[in-house]
Amino acid sequence: MADETERGPIGRFIDAIRGPFRVRSTPEPQMPLYTTGIQEPVLAQGITIPALYAVSHENLILRTVISKLQQEIFRRGYYWEKKFQKKCVECDEEFQFDLDVCDVCGGEVRGPDPHQTTYAKWLLKGENSMEQGFMQVMFELEKDLNVVDDAFLILVKDYYIDPDSGEIQHYRIREVIRGDPIFMRIISDKRGVRGGRYKVCPIHRDQIAYPGQEEKCTVCGNHMQDAHYANMAGSGKTQYYLEGEVIHISKYSPSKLYGRSPVNTMWRQAMTLTAMDNYMYTAYQKRRTPKGIISVTTDNLESMKSFWKSVDEKMERDPHYIPKVGIESQTGRGGVNWVKFMDTLEEMQYTAVRDEIRNRIAAYYGVSSIFMVDSGKSGGLGNEGMQILVTNRAVEFGQKVYTDILFPRMLREMGITDWKITLYPNEEEDEITRLRRDEMEVNLAQRMQMLGYKPELLEEGDRDIRFSYRKLPPEEAMQQGMMPPGGPPMGAMGMPPGQMPPMAPQGGPIGATGLNQQLPPNMMRQMMPPSQPGGEGVGIRTPRGPAAPQRRTVGGSGSPISSVQQRGPQPSQQEQNSRALMNARRFRGA
Repeated sequence: MADETERGPIGRFIDAIRGPFRVRSTPEPQMPLYTTGIQEPVLAQGITIPALYAVSHENLILRTVISKLQQEIFRRGYYWEKKFQKKCVECDEEFQFDLDVCDVCGGEVRGPDPHQTTYAKWLLKGENSMEQGFMQVMFELEKDLNVVDDAFLILVKDYYIDPDSGEIQHYRIREVIRGDPIFMRIISDKRGVRGGRYKVCPIHRDQIAYPGQEEKCTVCGNHMQDAHYANMAGSGKTQYYLEGEVIHISKYSPSKLYGRSPVNTMWRQAMTLTAMDNYMYTAYQKRRTPKGIISVTTDNLESMKSFWKSVDEKMERDPHYIPKVGIESQTGRGGVNWVKFMDTLEEMQYTAVRDEIRNRIAAYYGVSSIFMVDSGKSGGLGNEGMQILVTNRAVEFGQKVYTDILFPRMLREMGITDWKITLYPNEEEDEITRLRRDEMEVNLAQRMQMLGYKPELLEEGDRDIRFSYRKLPPEEAMQQGMMPPGGPPMGAMGMPPGQMPPMAPQGGPIGATGLNQQLPPNMMRQMMPPSQPGGEGVGIRTPRGPAAPQRRTVGGSGSPISSVQQRGPQPSQQEQNSRALMNARRFRGA
């Protein structure tokens, strides 16, 4: 049992695969949730994906929210970053600090390969066949995520084929384009696993094979590969994509296949806002819907019609004409009634309803009112700061979808393993904050140096100061005046165990005679506080002696003008009486 513990799980696994064992795996759960083949996204009854995009374009509130998220996520761009500082060549262990040999297996270590990003940087700085830059493609993907919660990034690859064997020897990514979620579909089996239905040739995409058929292309003889995605708008024919050619991501409701559209969830609210906007537009432009009618009860209908006709003619000639009417009734009965068709905007609470729906939509995406240029109900600076914090968290959540999911998959297809792409935070820190953080990092490096570690500055371009630490041997640490790792080799303060350092003379600073003789000069300067200017008069105790008490005779903010003794002995009774007389001579309120 002790031997098995010492070998560890990796050693036991290696011993197992060397022996004459049969491998059995845990059965995967059988969940026939889907139909085998091309899958369709789940939408509400009667709602299509083009309708979702249409309402996101027509609705002002919805489009404002989505646009603000796009701007804040990609406002500052991206940068290349090292995945590690050193990596073991033997065991592939990654380290975020500098070292000479691997701490795990003792093998050789290397740094990130700078040549891996040469072609990728050139590709991402250029444009695709649609004259779109990389960030423009990312903008489109972000909109797809906020509308249908499905985004497709197509990696257009050029395959290099061996003319003798006909096999693919190499490929390169020529461009990156966006796949339209209206036409892009996922191919999977009944459990949601990609592939397993159609096989296509990487060279001749029109050659399709089904399960049980010939798995070699009839034209070139290459092996057929599983199709994972399909484009249903391929000029009358379905276009099939292999594994690694399409990257699919979801943001709000990731699942085995598709996400769930946020606009589909808020469909009624968005359509209500659209109807309210249309009502206001019609009311101000055409005034088609009358507020009501005037009903006149009379026994002579023809006389009333002729009268109103003449009134209309006079009103067309003179808009300021005031009609005067007198109607004679034979029965003595008559009257004028007002019939109202609909309530006014105030009676329908137009503004309150609109604000409620807008807040519901913005709350789902995490966009505060202050980002929509609506500070009327912000409630002060504190609430505005909280709104900015909430939106920044929503932006950070959106950036992680790219930094942690999309970009690593794209770089893996490019063969980049030592670098990563990271989006800059949307809120840029001011220079004072960055300097304070750099100061804290430098102070930490000094403390680590006292403990026997050698700090080395990491080259990260124009980013903040960062150090990596390397443990020094005890002999080298003592030569440089550092404390070796694990503490001093002897007793406290460098003295042998059980022996105290000699005491300083009475009135002198500690270590004036004994301590400074036992410690190196570098450590002595680090342990003792430096002499500060004006130490004897500002209340700071320095090695030159105790500081004199500070007296303040100028009134501070909100305090009466008096002599305040911050430090020192209590004043005598005579001094107290003298100060009381001086204060009594001053005018009240001075």
